[in-house]
Amino acid sequence: MLAEFNSKEREAEVGKLPADFRDKLDKLQDEILQSAVARSAEAPLRLQHENIPAAAAADDAGPRLRAAAGALAAAAGALTAGADEISVKQVGRQLFDFIFQGRVLELYKECYTSTRKVLKQPLSIRLRVTHPGLSYVPWETLFDQVNGFYVTVSQDTPFMRALEADDDDTPLGGGSPIRILGMAARAKVLSGIALDSIDVDAEQVAIKNALGALDDGKRVKLCWIPSAKGRDLTRRFIKGDDGKRWDIFHFIGHGGHRLGEEKGFIVVQEDGGPAGIELYADDLRQIVCQFERTPNLVILNSCSGAKSEPGMLFSSVAEELIRGGVPAVIAMQFEISDNMGIAFSNAFYTYLVDSRSIQAALAHTRLELKASRSAEWISPVLYMRGLNGEIFIDTGVGVVDAPQ
Repeated sequence: MLAEFNSKEREAEVGKLPADFRDKLDKLQDEILQSAVARSAEAPLRLQHENIPAAAAADDAGPRLRAAAGALAAAAGALTAGADEISVKQVGRQLFDFIFQGRVLELYKECYTSTRKVLKQPLSIRLRVTHPGLSYVPWETLFDQVNGFYVTVSQDTPFMRALEADDDDTPLGGGSPIRILGMAARAKVLSGIALDSIDVDAEQVAIKNALGALDDGKRVKLCWIPSAKGRDLTRRFIKGDDGKRWDIFHFIGHGGHRLGEEKGFIVVQEDGGPAGIELYADDLRQIVCQFERTPNLVILNSCSGAKSEPGMLFSSVAEELIRGGVPAVIAMQFEISDNMGIAFSNAFYTYLVDSRSIQAALAHTRLELKASRSAEWISPVLYMRGLNGEIFIDTGVGVVDAPQ
């Protein structure tokens, strides 16, 4: 393991995570992240992959859901703390101790102290995982027991994942208006299996409310694709907004990760009906990552967009988009509830338009979700190619052109 800060480097030998660590993660998701209204298209596909009859699978799922019921709040999709917080913290402590040990821990302590007390600025942490066996780990749970905080929730330690070292510090903001393209897929069936309904309208309203008066066409321009078909997405990206590229692409819908095929997908709609079809990561990459049309930020508010298959790097939708050239991608690594999807969108855009960087806005969002006693705050994952996540450049009068 190699840690770098400015011109300082520290290298340390690390062992392996415990053999039962993956089992703990499965238990964690069963306890706190499963919901009857989760946006996952993965569970039915897993049943198909394992060739288990649907009726038997439903009977088998009953005990797991009943066991998790004690961790669910009265409101649909809302999660209590208690045992859930304990489980998350246990995983977070174990991961923190796995990364920050020996000389790497010494460098972390030194940098954390100097940036806060001397430089009076946050310590940005960029985690680059190159070992395929660690591709599935939820690093967003990292818990610093000595200082008593979750790394990804604190404003002192803005956190991001990276696939490669890129020290580009250029702001992502490219002038006004900031153009946001939204796509909301209302697919009801996938491969003959019914999907849970999603309150798309509520999330669209949450985003509009968060943008507020900025959504005037001059500072921010929010547009939604009327349909959620793959071909319409392709055409809107090629056409842009009167020839201008989209700055942000936001997807609402189902997603998943087909086991054994080493790739994730989002669910778009088929022609002439409520049925959905998988749009796999490599195809989405070709649509989104076009010459002079690639957005600065892609948000996949669907299940498993950041989930990798164990032992396989670059198998998630988010990783595929980053490899294709998207500067920043936010996606979910676990199943999420409707409440989570709506609360996430409202909070994230509220903080982002307040001239916060993507990293800072996401940390604030995680804190807001956590404070509302939702354990789903660990689900969002941020991948970035560079270091500067500023999109809304504010000099006092809304959004202005970024300095050249």
